[in-house]
Amino acid sequence: MERREAVIKISWILKSVYLAPAIFTGLTSCKSDVSSSHLYVFSENQDKLVRAIADTILPRTETPSASDVEVNLYMDLMLKEVYDDAYKDSFLKGLQQFDENCVAYTDNRFFDLKEAEKLDYLNRLDTVAYGEERAGLEPFYRRFKELVVAIYFSTEEGVKQNLKYVPIPGPYEGDVEVTAATRIMKGN
Repeated sequence: MERREAVIKISWILKSVYLAPAIFTGLTSCKSDVSSSHLYVFSENQDKLVRAIADTILPRTETPSASDVEVNLYMDLMLKEVYDDAYKDSFLKGLQQFDENCVAYTDNRFFDLKEAEKLDYLNRLDTVAYGEERAGLEPFYRRFKELVVAIYFSTEEGVKQNLKYVPIPGPYEGDVEVTAATRIMKGN
């Protein structure tokens, strides 16, 4: 065997060792663990609250809403599979505190409010959550909103309906005119 051929074979062996976990993860993640019939972490009321908040953040327009792409179920699965118990407990306490604060402020639970009242309440929370810097403390609503948006744009419907989805980007175009109708290009 020549030295060049040996180097090529060794490089393929090293590449396969390096890429095997990523390929395995990619293949196993193709199956969907998200099921609308089973909640792992959320109770029925918590799920209802999560859907109400998420749909107020990302409502149905000409694109699907957050609950249309099952953001609540992905969030539930993420809390079960990805986050540790301390974060999960903190998240659930924050969700409960959100509901209690809403009752104290509006005399109703969040999912019982009318759409305009929900939007007004969340706009007030946006002002507080993004307007103040709190010594290392991140408000629950800010964390929740960022998680909803991240999950939404991680779904197939969220990407294809809201972004100009190009699976394989074309040639480089350095000078492109941007208008109000231009979408952000998202490739693989």
